[in-house]
Amino acid sequence: MSAIDDKYAALGGPAGLLGSPTTPEQAAPDGVGRFRHYQRGSIYWTALTGAHEVHGAIRGKWSSLGWERSLLGYPLTDELPTPDGVGRFNHFAGGSIYWTLATGAHEVHGDIRIRWAALGWERGHLGYPTSDEMDTPHGDSRMSHFQGGAIYWDPQRRAYEVYKAPPPEVCNGQAKGKWQTPAYNSGVVGVHAALLHTNKILFFTYRDPGPHAPHAPQPHGDSSVLDLATGTVTRPPLDTGEMNLFCAGQALMADGRLFIGGGERQHPGVLSLHTFTPGGADGGTWKYLRDMPDGRWYATCTTLHNGRIFILGGRAWNAEGGNRPNATYEIFAPVAGLQPRRPAPILTEVGPFDTYPFVFVLPSGKLFIHAGARTRFLNLSTLSFDATALEAAARPGRHARTYNMEGTCVLLPLMPNSRPPYRARVMVMGGGGAPPVDIRTTATNTCEILDLGEATPAWRLVAPMAQPRVMPDAVLLPDGKVLVMNGSSTGFADNGANPVYEAELYDPASNTWTTLCRMKIPRLYHATALLLPDGRVMTTGTDSMWNPDPFHIAQLRLEFFSPPYLFRGARPTISNAPADIRYNTGFTVATPSAGSVTSVSLLRCGSVTHSFNSDQRYVGLTINSRTTSSLTLQAPPNGFVAPPGYYLLFILKDGVPSVGRFVRLRP
Repeated sequence: MSAIDDKYAALGGPAGLLGSPTTPEQAAPDGVGRFRHYQRGSIYWTALTGAHEVHGAIRGKWSSLGWERSLLGYPLTDELPTPDGVGRFNHFAGGSIYWTLATGAHEVHGDIRIRWAALGWERGHLGYPTSDEMDTPHGDSRMSHFQGGAIYWDPQRRAYEVYKAPPPEVCNGQAKGKWQTPAYNSGVVGVHAALLHTNKILFFTYRDPGPHAPHAPQPHGDSSVLDLATGTVTRPPLDTGEMNLFCAGQALMADGRLFIGGGERQHPGVLSLHTFTPGGADGGTWKYLRDMPDGRWYATCTTLHNGRIFILGGRAWNAEGGNRPNATYEIFAPVAGLQPRRPAPILTEVGPFDTYPFVFVLPSGKLFIHAGARTRFLNLSTLSFDATALEAAARPGRHARTYNMEGTCVLLPLMPNSRPPYRARVMVMGGGGAPPVDIRTTATNTCEILDLGEATPAWRLVAPMAQPRVMPDAVLLPDGKVLVMNGSSTGFADNGANPVYEAELYDPASNTWTTLCRMKIPRLYHATALLLPDGRVMTTGTDSMWNPDPFHIAQLRLEFFSPPYLFRGARPTISNAPADIRYNTGFTVATPSAGSVTSVSLLRCGSVTHSFNSDQRYVGLTINSRTTSSLTLQAPPNGFVAPPGYYLLFILKDGVPSVGRFVRLRP
């Protein structure tokens, strides 16, 4: 008797699973093995695999793939029940076929099968396969669908899982806020976004070449301006020599222009300085200023106390230097121009995490700089670095929170009644997980605060977010809380594939997080978020070229989030406010709500890219006096507390904000 006869007998012969033979035993077409068909199935044998039966829907799938000549090859097992008791499977030399009544029979093989196995097979979050492996729509990678999501494969990332988006959520606005998707869009992908004092938003990016373009830098930039009052979009002409400015640093200048330093790697824009001036029929005007002596790709720009612009770091990416750190800073003065470069030693101390450092002007007269897991301080009077270097708090698998493990960072509200006044506290949150990091690595949900009012400041861990996030965005709200959204729960930078849809709200007073309503649109690499004058928060972005499947699209849709405070009663109103306010002076705001106003705040107009907003800033104001129809307020004392430029003035009643008024703070 042959091995096939032995297997048939073990299965019960004619009275068993397979029924009576319908063919004699014969050689398989590939010449390697042998087989015999029966009424309800088949037995296949090779010297390496032994004899195994296949039947039913699994046999039908194997047949449709080409029997033993298919990618699966010969069976390694008989058909078996899955451990969860729901389905059935056969393993083959080149993969497996799984079946359930609900999903049908589907094959899995190669790296996708290995990843599915690592996630727990059908008992993992993905469940059973619902498709065979197939090409992705743009053809340069592969995918298999599962009940709970999909596994994608490409040559660079290999196999990675993407879980299904959660179902739409109907939220109680007072408890969880609400998301709204308007009928209009951003015009271009919001890789960079800035709130202009004209009540418009500037977006700029690379010129999107479409989903089938090669994964490479594009030669030209693109921009749009969204009018928040009308929802209309204009396209200002790029008077930039066709330079590609995305991945630059940016900061709002004291006069309301947006300053842009650097641009795309391996491109003339990496050396350039530009401004964007709001106004006019096109929404604004681009202007090339000059080139810097060395390139800056992924630099940080920050407006200083005196209105000058601090430009830090980035990568050189030029013909002479290639991809090397630009471990210097330089200062741009609107009248005097670009000042000589100076060394920034922190950028040589943090290994590869020297791009897009977190930078804030402090009330102490120093500049806070955080890169990797290290913090240094620059004395703005002497332009010398302090000897002090603070390390991030100890935590399991501690990793950098700056690019490309990017978390996000905010300067918490500066309050005149704190001890000392305008006590500075910096918060960092999220970022990539424990090294080594790839697209599958779970991000961190940890957060830490540096309280610079303490006798011996040190980073300390505070309450973690509910969700791990890499590449999130954080927005300071008029009530002093911090809204966090966007990002992926796994991976890093342009290798994040599991969007976090829930927004979260941090209360610095109680050190607590509240999970809010889920957004509908996935926001991953190159997403942005900004506070709007009406108290809502806008998020947009996620580009086509630098995100993995299935997020390989240019996302132009906007979403607006109405925080819970917009559902908690009537809003106070501002009937008149000065267009300009001067440091350390009193000024009057007319409001019929004067008697019920409990706090007043200035929030600097934001400009954001790559999960960091160096412009946003919350400065609380003292109410000196009030009448039934007005408030007399005390302006911030100096530019270290509030750098000059445009701010949104909010009055609040028990945490409910008015619509913000644009005011210009200047000497």
